[in-house]
Amino acid sequence: MARQDRTFHVSDEVQARLKRIRLVRRWTVAECAGRASMSAATLSSIESGKAVPSEDQLLGLASALGYERAFLSAKRDLGPTSRPWLRAYADASKREADARTALASLAVEYIRALNFKPLPDLLGPLRGDLDDAECIEEAAAEVRQLAGIESDGVVLNAIRAGERLGCLVLPLESEMGRHLGMSVRSDGLPVLCVAKAGIPGDRQRFTVAHEIGHLALHGDAAPPRDAAESSAMERQANQFAAAFLGPGDALVSTLEEVSGGRVTLTALAGVKAVWGISIKGLVGRFKSLGVISATQAESLYKQISARRWTKVEPVEVRTEAAQWFQRSLTLDVGTDDVGQACRAASARIGANASDLVSFVDWSDTNAEVVTLSARRSRVKQGDGHATR
Repeated sequence: MARQDRTFHVSDEVQARLKRIRLVRRWTVAECAGRASMSAATLSSIESGKAVPSEDQLLGLASALGYERAFLSAKRDLGPTSRPWLRAYADASKREADARTALASLAVEYIRALNFKPLPDLLGPLRGDLDDAECIEEAAAEVRQLAGIESDGVVLNAIRAGERLGCLVLPLESEMGRHLGMSVRSDGLPVLCVAKAGIPGDRQRFTVAHEIGHLALHGDAAPPRDAAESSAMERQANQFAAAFLGPGDALVSTLEEVSGGRVTLTALAGVKAVWGISIKGLVGRFKSLGVISATQAESLYKQISARRWTKVEPVEVRTEAAQWFQRSLTLDVGTDDVGQACRAASARIGANASDLVSFVDWSDTNAEVVTLSARRSRVKQGDGHATR
C-alpha cells in the first residue's frame, strides 16, 4: 500500500510539471504528444492525473521537452501558483497568459531545485479601503520604505526595488497582449514578469511599479470576475504605481525647481528627467495631486497626442534589468559567464539550459543608474536626454 501511495503522489507532481513545461513551449497536447511518440489521448490522461506514465513514456517526454528524467520525476512539493490579475484573458490570449504563468512557476521550481535562498518577502497583503486614494498613497509610501527608498527619493531602479521587496523578477521577450508585464505568487514567492526590451524605460518602470502594486494590494485576492472588478483593480494598481514612483510633495518640489511650478510640456520633460516618469503619467499625477485641473490635464493630453508622444516621448529613460537570480547563479557555479553558468547548473539538476537562460538573460537592456543630484544637474544644464 505504501508503494501505491508514493506512486500516486509522484505521478500527481509529474503531471503538473509536464503540463507546465509544455505550456512554456506553447505546444498543444497533440504537438507535444507527437514529439514524444505517443497519442494525444495518452498525454492528456497523464496530464490530468488519470494515468501514470511508464518509464518509456517518461523518457520520451523528457527527450521531447529537453529535460532529464530525474528532473521530471523529482519530488519537490511546490505550492500552487496564483492566476495573474487579468480579467478572463480579455487583454491577453489564454495561451499567452498560461505560458507566462507556467514560466513563472518553472522559474520558481529551478530556484528550489538549485537550493537558492530568495530575499525575504516583504509584500504581505496590505489592509485598508482600496477605493480610498489616500489609503493607496499610504500603501505606496509604506512599500517604498520597505524597499529602502527615502520618502522624497527617486526610485533609481524599479526592478531592483522589486527585488529588495523579495520579488523574483523575470524578463519577458515581448508584450502580452496589451500588457507589458504580469505578476503571480508561486510556491509563496512573489514573481514579477516584465518586458525587457523594445519599450521605453519609463513604460517599463511604471509596469514594474504597477505589478508591485498588484502584489501589495491584491496579493490575497482572486483574479477579477468581471469588467467592473478588473477596472477597479487596474485603477488601484495604477494609483499605487504613480505614488510609488512619484511621492507627491517631492514631485511638486521638483516642478518648482524646474519651472517655478508652471505645468507645461517643457516643464514636464524636466521633471521626467529627474523622476523617470513619463510625461503623460506626470500629467495624470499632477492632476490627482490637485496641481492642475481636469481641464488643464485634458489640454496637455491633447498636446501630447498632437506631438505623437503617446508611446515615444522626449527624454530617454533607459530600460532596467534584474540581478538577483543571475548573480545567485554565477556565484553558485563560480563563473561570470552566464551561458556557462546556466549549462553547468542545468546539468546538475537535469534541467534545460535554454529555459534557465530565459529566466536570467537581460542582455538586451541598457540599464543605467544615475543619482538624484546628477539628474537635477542635467536638468539645470538643459540636457533633454537625461538617462535612467
